[in-house]
Amino acid sequence: MYNVREVSISKLDVQEWNELLTKSEVCDAFQTFEWARVLRNSTKAHPSFLMVQRNKETIGGVMFLKRKIFKIFDCYEIRGGPSYVKGENKTVMKNIMKTLQKKRRKSTYLLFVPFPLVNYGFKEMFAQQGYHPFPFRTIIIDSAKPLEEIWCALDKKARWGVKKANKLGVEVRNAESFQEWKEFYHLHMRHSSERQYPPESYSFFKEMFKLHSKNMSRLFVAKYGNRTIAGSLFLIYKRNMVFLHNASLPTFLSHNPNNLLQWKSIEWANKNGVTIYDMNGLPIEETKYLRGVYRYKKRWDGRICWYYYYINRKLLYSGIHLARTNSFAFKLVSCLRKHEVI
Repeated sequence: MYNVREVSISKLDVQEWNELLTKSEVCDAFQTFEWARVLRNSTKAHPSFLMVQRNKETIGGVMFLKRKIFKIFDCYEIRGGPSYVKGENKTVMKNIMKTLQKKRRKSTYLLFVPFPLVNYGFKEMFAQQGYHPFPFRTIIIDSAKPLEEIWCALDKKARWGVKKANKLGVEVRNAESFQEWKEFYHLHMRHSSERQYPPESYSFFKEMFKLHSKNMSRLFVAKYGNRTIAGSLFLIYKRNMVFLHNASLPTFLSHNPNNLLQWKSIEWANKNGVTIYDMNGLPIEETKYLRGVYRYKKRWDGRICWYYYYINRKLLYSGIHLARTNSFAFKLVSCLRKHEVI
C-alpha cells in the first residue's frame, strides 16, 4: 500500500530524507535539504517535501516550493528529482503527481522540471496529466574521465583562453574566506545590473557560504594581482556539481579569466569524485541576445542533454517561449522577478 506524506521543512526528518537521497538513483543537488534551507532563509519561497512510502518504507520523494505571483496568488515549483530507490521511478512519480493534482486546481500554475538525466522518462506521464512540455537543454561534462582526455577534447579556443589567462598572470583559487565571497557578491550585483537579470540577495551568499564547509558549494575566484576580476559559483551534492552564477569585470575579459575559471572548476570536480558536471543551461542558437553564452558553453565538449519544463498553464508556456527568444520580454520578466512580483 502506498502513501504520500507532505512535510514542511521545519518538520522534516532530515535523516530520513538524506537516507532516501543516498539510496536514490537520481543524484541531484537541487533536491537536498541544505538547498531547501538556503532558499527558505534567503527568499520568500516556502520549501516542503512529499515523501512516498510503501508499507511505511520511504521509497521516493520530491522537494517543492510554494511561491506567490503578484504577491497574491499561490504557485508551485519543483526543480530536480524526483528521488526514488531502484526500480520505483514510475510508482513514485505516479503518487507524486496524484498528490500535486490537488494543488494544481488551487494554484495559478505548477511547474515541474525533473532532473535532466531522467526527465524524458516522465514525458508520457506528464502528457496524460495535461501538462505542456517546453524543451530546454544543458551541457553535462563527464568529469570522471581522465583529465588529459577532457583537456584534449576541448575546443581549441577554450584551451587557448586557459593558456592566455595563465600567461597573463591570472590566478584561480577556492574562495575560503567570507571576505572573498563578499567581493564576489558585489561583482555579482554589478554584473546583474549590466546584463539586466535579477541578482541574488546578500543573504543568499551568506547561506551558500555555510554550505562551503560541507563541501556542498564552491566559489572559484579569478585574481589579477590583489583584485578579484571574475568568479563562478557552484552547488554540489556528492557526484553532482551544477553551475549557478558567474560574474566578471568587463575591463578584464581580454585576460580570459572565465576560461581559466571553467577549467579549474573542472579540475576540482575531477579530483573530488564529481561525475555529473552540469553547466546549467545551453541557449538555443536562434536567441541572438544569448549568442555569446551559447558559443562559450559549446567549447567545453560536454554532452548536450535535452529535457523539459512541464507546465500546467498554457499562458505561462507562451510566456517562457517569448522570454527566452526576445530580449525585451527577457528584461521585463527579469524586472518583475527583481521586484519579487513573480
